[in-house]
Amino acid sequence: MKEKIEQGLAAFCTALMLLPLLVAAPAAALDDAAGGTVSIHCDFPGQVIEAGETATFSLAVTNNGNSDQMEMWTESFVGCRDWEMRFVDGETEVNKVSIPPGGSKTVTLEVETAADTKVGEYPLKAHIGTGSIWLHVDISKTHTGELGTLDLTVTDKDGEKVKGATVEVYEDKHAEPFDKVMTTADGKISTGLPQGVYDLVIEKAGYKGADKKDVKVKCGITTDAGTVMLEKSPYAAEMTIKSPIITSPVGRNPVFELNLKNAGTGDDNYILSTKDLPEGWYARYKESASAAGDLSEIFLRAGEEKDLYLEAIPPYGTGTGDYSFQALIGSSAGEYSDELTAKIRGSYEMRVSADRYSYETDMGGTVNFDLKVRNAGTAGALTGIGFEVMAPQGWSATVIPANITSLQPGERDTVKVTVAPPSNIVASDYKVSVKVISDQGEEEEDFRIVVKEQSFAAILGILLLVGIAGGVWYYFRKYQRR
Repeated sequence: MKEKIEQGLAAFCTALMLLPLLVAAPAAALDDAAGGTVSIHCDFPGQVIEAGETATFSLAVTNNGNSDQMEMWTESFVGCRDWEMRFVDGETEVNKVSIPPGGSKTVTLEVETAADTKVGEYPLKAHIGTGSIWLHVDISKTHTGELGTLDLTVTDKDGEKVKGATVEVYEDKHAEPFDKVMTTADGKISTGLPQGVYDLVIEKAGYKGADKKDVKVKCGITTDAGTVMLEKSPYAAEMTIKSPIITSPVGRNPVFELNLKNAGTGDDNYILSTKDLPEGWYARYKESASAAGDLSEIFLRAGEEKDLYLEAIPPYGTGTGDYSFQALIGSSAGEYSDELTAKIRGSYEMRVSADRYSYETDMGGTVNFDLKVRNAGTAGALTGIGFEVMAPQGWSATVIPANITSLQPGERDTVKVTVAPPSNIVASDYKVSVKVISDQGEEEEDFRIVVKEQSFAAILGILLLVGIAGGVWYYFRKYQRR
């Protein structure tokens, strides 16, 4: 039963497809029929393309009748109803052709397929006067479900590429843009969009806005929307923030670097200010990061630009957190603002100290001293603390304990450092360094070790000198008497 229903539906659809062929031709075609016939020939009546591409058929038309003016139209069938078919003469769409009796002319038919057409062969019929011809488009690949690509180029009136222009993409007259992109250094955008018809609004500070209506984007196909030219405004500014989010440790003022450019065609004076500063905060503009003076306004000639620094000064005792405000630039054309955020974070700081930094020992002796390690930061615990002793070759060194697992802010710990010079070392001053290494940073301290000669060697030297002196005195007395 189901198969009979399906067969009946198929027969009904076939009848519908053939129904247009039974309809009477237009009046012009009837006139041609009275005087003779029109023959149409196409060298390649079948073309293979991807869905979304355009098939172009060259039709050789011969007028065998008496009337020279002929209507042109097409018929499409199931599967290609949403295709666009047009007869063209160069760039111009036409719907009538004039061929003198006995003459011939080549007529071009463009068949723009839909990008979501399924794979398969699709017939269509072209009519010119009383003549007609069956044509076939074979879709080898469909782009159903794929995004289309929209390309656009933005220039000024002089043909220079406009970087940083905002292109808002609106769909179906919606109040909110479907997409928003900015032109690159070469003035271009390339963005993926679902299949549809869009309106484009192009804007940039310092230029008068422009728009482009009814831009058709096909799925899986790249649509070049051409070039939009923007006209410069007499007064405008471009404010570029190098980094709108700055992270600073507690106690240090965040400094934002920005560039201000006069993008208009006339000279202008710009007022520098801020808006919505956190309670107790103060901000100032400076010509350099280290400058002490403030700037409240600046004059720029047309096309001139200048780097500025905005220092945000929190009140004493400000804790960690995120603090936002706006940089505000006033000009003859209005105000320009940009959102800034200062992230105040705690800092990691490790301090290493000892009671003394100079010690003495004899040859073959040892030096012991305590080394204190303290977490003086506020960001969190110091972890994985280890020690590295750097001493002259032949020395031995130990640290007990060999490592400290962690120190919370404000905590301290003490380790015992032991260093021993070799027994045959020359008496002198030596430097020993202790490096304290944590996961968050490292610190190093230097110590002076004075190695002295052993005391019995000095006594032995004195006795040797006395013996020598005594011997000299003895022989002197002995031989003096003779």
